[in-house]
Amino acid sequence: MSSANHSSAPSVATKKKLTTSAMIASIASEGQATRPAPFGHALAALAEQRQDIVGLSADLSKYTDLHIFAKAHPERFYQMGMAEQLLMSAAAGMAREGFVPFATTYAVFASRRAYDFICMAIAEDNLNVKIVCGLPGLTTGYGPSHQATDDLAIFRAMPNLMIVDPCDALEIEQAVPAIAAHQGPVYMRLLRGNVPLVLDEYGYT
Repeated sequence: MSSANHSSAPSVATKKKLTTSAMIASIASEGQATRPAPFGHALAALAEQRQDIVGLSADLSKYTDLHIFAKAHPERFYQMGMAEQLLMSAAAGMAREGFVPFATTYAVFASRRAYDFICMAIAEDNLNVKIVCGLPGLTTGYGPSHQATDDLAIFRAMPNLMIVDPCDALEIEQAVPAIAAHQGPVYMRLLRGNVPLVLDEYGYT
């Protein structure tokens, strides 16, 4: 093989790094301001003021930023394993006992795998469960199995369920205490990792 053929092959070093991946789940453009794990930090801070808040995850605390909460409040963190139906049922039970559970997983798993459990155990009974789910829409590189493209349509059909889709890191931070104060079930879409920061320039509340 000639040296010319060798030089025409693309170099690993020159390949452009993807900014969107399931592990990072950040859609920030190069040079865009970001804030790390806004949901996890906001929930951990709110739990300092409210002893009724608990956090649950279906083996995805690191990938929904709930690990921030788990580290700050380990006695109020529950790892439910890869069982989204159990996650939602446990959250319903905790809500019936007066807690405010924040149940986290990927949006596609909540809307498809746990649909009936959310509808029957949480939404129909108007329980105070906050379902916060990462990888909304096309924000992941894991492909169709992890891309929640119909979660909004699915959840809009459920009774009593408030739906929140924050714009950026600032709105995520502000949405956490707002949905905790709301009496009733909430579904919130979540960007995790290094989340774009947009609204801070406008004094947004």
